[in-house]
Amino acid sequence: MIRHIPHELLEKGLITQEQCEKIEPVVSGKIVSLFYELRTLLYLGVMLFTTGAGILIYQNIGSVGHIISIIALTILALICFWYVFKNEAGYSHDRVHSPTPYYDYVLLLGCLLFISIQGYLQFQYGALDDNLGWSTLITAIVFFYAAYRFDHIGVLSLGITALASFWSISVSPQKWYRGQFFSGSNLYNTAIIFSIVVGGIAFFLDKKEIKRHFTFTYLNFCMLIFFVGAVAGMFNEYWFLYVLLIYGGCAFAFYMARWRRSFLFLLYAFLAGYIATTYLLTKTILEGAPELWFYYSLLSCGGFVYFIIRYKNFFKQA
Repeated sequence: MIRHIPHELLEKGLITQEQCEKIEPVVSGKIVSLFYELRTLLYLGVMLFTTGAGILIYQNIGSVGHIISIIALTILALICFWYVFKNEAGYSHDRVHSPTPYYDYVLLLGCLLFISIQGYLQFQYGALDDNLGWSTLITAIVFFYAAYRFDHIGVLSLGITALASFWSISVSPQKWYRGQFFSGSNLYNTAIIFSIVVGGIAFFLDKKEIKRHFTFTYLNFCMLIFFVGAVAGMFNEYWFLYVLLIYGGCAFAFYMARWRRSFLFLLYAFLAGYIATTYLLTKTILEGAPELWFYYSLLSCGGFVYFIIRYKNFFKQA
């Protein structure tokens, strides 16, 4: 029935003959879009290239030499960034379309090579031993700049990851900081604070209409980090406070799920809420009552199946 729609629209005078000829091959299936398949292959190609370069250098390090390897990677990274700056479409608060088909992948390759060079210098020469935390922060700043300047969500993800790594280093008992930030705190507390702060910044930028299409990526990272940190913190003497935090995070995730039309956020809320509820019941009602565990397992499994069936088609964005 769908195949006849273009001709029906043509007969009703809603489209021209030329438009009908362009639409008909798509509707009939003669023309098939390979957009996502090609994007996947290009991203996979970038990842395989950087991985292969690392393996090649590692296996031939004796004959190639460390300095030559670093120079070669640096030249290649500079070529990538030269291409990106040469073909950039200019900054905009809104979404910017790639000026060339390979633009996004060249930028991603350049950023991955930048990380590779930094890791190479640290692994082989220990060049960053005394400033590892700050080098990670600088890396995060570079990635955030590139993400916003060239409108790349993948590089934004790298920037968020680098920023999270910086705070993980800063608050862990490593020799280069000696607990200067959040002294005495555990890592899961930092994860909770980090996710709340970054999420607040994301909302501020969204309200200012600056790269609003980045908001989903920010929220995705923040929710994952928040729930992982809260669940980890739940297994200490102040477990009840973290259970309350998880419930609060679930309420927020449910609100975001409805606002962003995202099943993924709803799934986060359900899984985190299920873990918190199970732990709460374990500490109270289910403690010392193995027979109740059986009924709880059946009910919870049934509830999860109902959740998937009930909401899997409710939201447009997975």
